[in-house]
Amino acid sequence: MTRYFILIVTTVIIVNHIFYATTLKSKDIRNYLGTRTPYRYKYNKNDTKIKFPSCKDVKIWMVVRHGTRLPSVKDIVGMNTTLNDLKYEVLLKNKQGKGPLKEEDLKLFEKWKSDISVEEQKFLTFEGQDEMIQLAERMQKRFPNAIKHKYNNKHFKFKYTATQRTQQSARHFTLGLFDKNNSQNVIYEPALKVDTTLRFYKHCDKWQKQVKKNPNTYKEQVLYGNSHEMNLTLQSVSKRFGLDRVLSLDTVVLIYKICGYETSWHKYFPSPWCLGFDDVSIKTLEYYHDLKHYWLDGYGHDLTYQQACMILKNMFESMTKNSPTATFLFAHSGTLLKLLTHLNLYKPDSHLRGITKDEQRPWRASDIDCFASNLAFVLFKCKDEEKILTLHQERIIKLPMCNEELCSFKHLKEFFNNSINNCDHSEMCKID
Repeated sequence: MTRYFILIVTTVIIVNHIFYATTLKSKDIRNYLGTRTPYRYKYNKNDTKIKFPSCKDVKIWMVVRHGTRLPSVKDIVGMNTTLNDLKYEVLLKNKQGKGPLKEEDLKLFEKWKSDISVEEQKFLTFEGQDEMIQLAERMQKRFPNAIKHKYNNKHFKFKYTATQRTQQSARHFTLGLFDKNNSQNVIYEPALKVDTTLRFYKHCDKWQKQVKKNPNTYKEQVLYGNSHEMNLTLQSVSKRFGLDRVLSLDTVVLIYKICGYETSWHKYFPSPWCLGFDDVSIKTLEYYHDLKHYWLDGYGHDLTYQQACMILKNMFESMTKNSPTATFLFAHSGTLLKLLTHLNLYKPDSHLRGITKDEQRPWRASDIDCFASNLAFVLFKCKDEEKILTLHQERIIKLPMCNEELCSFKHLKEFFNNSINNCDHSEMCKID
């Protein structure tokens, strides 16, 4: 009886997960968790072979943001202190009848605990491992000629940054491509402490000084953080938790982050911290973070996206005759956003501002830079010429400089001639 009971419970959990993961409504707050949004809600589920008449996939180059990870030291400490104390305050107020939370909501809070050690900061989670395995399996189904089933060092190139989360992402990706025994034979490019291809911005002194450490970069986010809209959101979140005080912006930002992390880690269990948001307040927090990424990683400063020529140049080099047929690079949010910007993708009509929320903006980290986000270029040998297909989040997209989704490789090289031939990292990043 026990065995059958476990089987039934497991089946119910799996069915529930499938239901929630595939019927996510536009108003569901899980759609708006910024860079911590779960990849399982955003990727292209159709993994059938991608074919074009008189064309054959011969090469692939792909950059992948690491999978779902644990928080930073700052956020782990915040969980262990601020949120741990707040948990008891929420329980007390609601048990006194001062809050709107239901019995099942309070049970979520009672069960909630934070036992992550700071030594594990930013480590890849089990969900992150699964994301990589499944991503690899789907990409191989779509492009079986470019991505061989059997490992050969001449056919594959794998490279990651000098971090645990990208290293483990790469290793689990290869588990998805090859069986367990073969994946142990994979040779990885050595991880570099100074990597001007995968983390060009980390080693760009000019960008670090003029953009990242420049207070003006964050002025629009600060403006929005002090807005009437944000004040209403802070009141709304506090009220939904049953508190008789208004939480600070820092605390609500922490709640938003942990709601995102826990939603990504746990397929089957909701985070109690997500109970603080409705479909209006969640979008306010999403926009608050989008402002930061737009000005730090996007179209806010020319140098930010100009330096991404380093990784785009790598893509063009990987398409030459003597290079491996499949190149997979494992990097970070900052890498991917700057590359998307260099390609002129998801560009709003005007700069994002903190005065008011731009509801129609194409720049949404929740969609374009969730955990495990990825960008792939696939070279097709066609009857007339070589062509490039671009995929973002495993969906075919049309590049702005191309007339069609399957774009002339010659045209693309001509358009990005400057990125290929005049991309000098040391010159670009030199402080005058």
